Amino acid sequence: MDAIRDRLRKLHLGTVVGVLVAVYIGVYLVQTVQKNYELQKEIDGLQEDITDLRIEQDQLKYKIQYYQTEAFKEKEAREKLGLQQPGESVLILPQDKTQGQDEEQQKAPAPKRSNFEQWLSFLMGRS
Repeated sequence: MDAIRDRLRKLHLGTVVGVLVAVYIGVYLVQTVQKNYELQKEIDGLQEDITDLRIEQDQLKYKIQYYQTEAFKEKEAREKLGLQQPGESVLILPQDKTQGQDEEQQKAPAPKRSNFEQWLSFLMGRS
């Protein structure tokens, strides 16, 4: 009888150790998979950044090429320096002061309305 109990204890001890090892391995695998997922997400984000930067680089190259053209130089000379070609006449108009006031009025924030008033306006079809 004692021999059977000793065998059962050893069997239970072996089972407990086996379960603990399995749980440890499972936790370790889950952590590894999670870390791998996060790293892959970071890699994808960095690759998107690289793509965006390459697009921006190409756009800047095209701008540099455009800024080096004679057409751009002539346009800038006309706009900023008021230069003209022979036979042309330049007309300089005074700035309209009311235009600046209109822009300021448009930028003014709308009065705050409560959530209820906003819903009521929405349901009644008003802005």
